[in-house]
Amino acid sequence: MSRRAKYVRLAGHVSLRRLEQPVLYDRRSDELYELNDEGFEALSRCRGHLTLDEVELEPEFEEACLAEGLLSLSADPRPGPLSLGPSPIPSLRYLELQVTWRCNLACGHCYLGPAQAVDLPVNSIAAVVREFEAMGGLRLMLSGGEPLAHPQWEQINALLAALPVRRVLLTNGHLLKGRVLGELNCEEVQVSLDGMQAGHDVLRGKGSFDQALAAAREVKASGRDLSIATMVHSGNLEQFEEMEDLVRGLGASEWGIDAPSLSGRLGGNPALAVAPARAAEAMAHAFGGAFHGGGGGMACGLHLATVAANGSMAQCGFYLDQPLGTADEGLWACWQRRQALPLAQISGCAQCSVSADCGGGCRFRADDPLGPDLVMCSLYGVDPAQVDKERT
Repeated sequence: MSRRAKYVRLAGHVSLRRLEQPVLYDRRSDELYELNDEGFEALSRCRGHLTLDEVELEPEFEEACLAEGLLSLSADPRPGPLSLGPSPIPSLRYLELQVTWRCNLACGHCYLGPAQAVDLPVNSIAAVVREFEAMGGLRLMLSGGEPLAHPQWEQINALLAALPVRRVLLTNGHLLKGRVLGELNCEEVQVSLDGMQAGHDVLRGKGSFDQALAAAREVKASGRDLSIATMVHSGNLEQFEEMEDLVRGLGASEWGIDAPSLSGRLGGNPALAVAPARAAEAMAHAFGGAFHGGGGGMACGLHLATVAANGSMAQCGFYLDQPLGTADEGLWACWQRRQALPLAQISGCAQCSVSADCGGGCRFRADDPLGPDLVMCSLYGVDPAQVDKERT
């Protein structure tokens, strides 16, 4: 049978989405491909009931999709449905799901403060993830607390099995071993590693470095994507050169480095905090990166939301005291209350040449909701006072 006579469908790890514009999303590689209307309509016919000849893809586009593994061919028809519903504007692409506020550690920087025996019910999680996918969601981040500490983690993991979004587990690594890792229905695991042994352990407790490092190696050996998350603090400032060698040696595809805000436990441990310029020096070591910031002239969080363990939904985990509503109301209803912040309203951003790349930084970390995030200004080599002076 010739290739052109075979039946074609989107590969199992690929989704079509109607966001602000049509896109094709590869959940396995976390790649987003922008489409024109003609390409979207042609790919929407790739449901396993038509042959490659019948769907009439543009030849160069067809070859690219086949070469990238975005389409699959079979000798027999294998029809299947496509979820092509509309997305809200702005689109909700990234959802952090704090499944529990339980935690097996007491990290000195945790913005949530002391752990609590609060768990998002499994039926609520099921409803949330179904609606997120129906709204065109791309990336689901399972966090806590420590998400693996949820008493019904096995049921949650089972819900993830057939969910057509990229599933990312955010973990300290201590509970990620044996059958838990072997049966994990996530494409990516992000392990927190906050320094070399001395730097990590001063923040997370003695012995926690060895546990996190072992988990990172086991994730990579399992064939899943590994990412590393690091918080800058006074105990790891001199360790970033050594850390970079370690993180790259682990085979991580992403190293996210951030500076925490003086909230939660860090508010009671101010000696761990560092000056913006020093934090920026450390953050310059980061690489890769799933960006959940702004875009289109809007500030951080344009496409991101958090559902917390108590059922409230907020623009991100830092704003749980300013909820958009509750998950029981539905994601769409809560998302409609979200007010995107134009960069032009942030002091200095309208005139700043790098604001589109910076995205205005973290609004929670800024001293003023409409003031500059000095950490990001330092990272990009910008003096906000000079920007304001040039404006006037």
